[in-house]
Amino acid sequence: MNTLRNILLAMGLALLAFMSQAQTPEHRVALVIGNAAYKGNPLKNPVNDAVDVAASLRGYGFTVVERTNLTTKQLGPTLREFRSKLSPGSVAVVFYAGHGVQIKGENYLPAVDAEIAGEEDVPMQSLSTRQIMDILAESKTRMNLVFLDACRDNPYARSFRSGSRGLTKENAPSGTLISFATRPGGVAADGDGRNGLYTSVLLQQMKLADQPIEQVLKRVVAGVKAASKGRQEPWMEGSIEGDFYFGAANPRPAQAAAITTPPKSEGLALDDLRQQQELRQRWTTWQASMKADFEKVAALQAEPDLLVTAWDRFLDNYKLKNPFSDDDERLRADARARKLAAESDQRRRLSASSKPNAVTGSTALPATPAGHLNAMMEAELRRLGR
Repeated sequence: MNTLRNILLAMGLALLAFMSQAQTPEHRVALVIGNAAYKGNPLKNPVNDAVDVAASLRGYGFTVVERTNLTTKQLGPTLREFRSKLSPGSVAVVFYAGHGVQIKGENYLPAVDAEIAGEEDVPMQSLSTRQIMDILAESKTRMNLVFLDACRDNPYARSFRSGSRGLTKENAPSGTLISFATRPGGVAADGDGRNGLYTSVLLQQMKLADQPIEQVLKRVVAGVKAASKGRQEPWMEGSIEGDFYFGAANPRPAQAAAITTPPKSEGLALDDLRQQQELRQRWTTWQASMKADFEKVAALQAEPDLLVTAWDRFLDNYKLKNPFSDDDERLRADARARKLAAESDQRRRLSASSKPNAVTGSTALPATPAGHLNAMMEAELRRLGR
């Protein structure tokens, strides 16, 4: 009898331990980086990509180490902070958007202030994907998901001995699934909208919270291939044990919610959105006027000093920053460049006009029309009383 009681007690304790473990939320940590402000090779989307992915992951319970435009000095501290938040059994996500290069089979993610004259400069001024993989392996995480939207053209290719494009395959630790924006050696597009093509599709698929990660990534591959008409095809490698869902770990059919009395509604307020739309339209009109005036000044046929005055008027008239576009900054920069060119032309002409006359050795003066000269002489005679 005692033996049976002990067996039942042991089974009960094991069941309680299992239920307690099942109810404990898994520890989720993410490292999210978006690099865009590269010297001489800026990108449009990576900062937006990182911000949007970080927000989505936080919504799914991740503790996020988020960095945008990571500098060389921030490389070490960023990896240390990420390592400090990991623990055995964690689910780790790494997302990177920006330039990526491969050297001798190793993938590197350069800092935005990296000054790379040759391959030897890369390791000390970049994150190595090998470093990241080592941290994940040493932390004994349960599962690792790595997303690399870093297969854009190598901006330093001319300085490298090898002409490699895109990233190369990774030797990922056990329990790691890596998703590249395109095939090894391929190049991914930066994107025309807010996000890069790969990240845009990834964000859409992450909303399917009840889909296993393998299904999410398959949908990403299909979506990117369709949108790029086959020119870009995401690539997966590695393997994981067990299931992972961005939403519930064990999705169940939704239960019918209890019927409650609806709250009193005062109607949906949209006045602020109408005002915002009106404001955007006014700025659009202002931008069109700025472009028209720029073209007007650019077409002006005039002496250099008058062109300088015209560009000054343009710059003075359009000092404000358009909060909804960068076109005004580009026009101002172009106007300043044209003004400088006109000033340079003006100085050359003044210098040429002040040179001594080749025949008389005196400084040449502009000829005075005869009629005007006679009028001047008559005025002088009248003044002298003659």
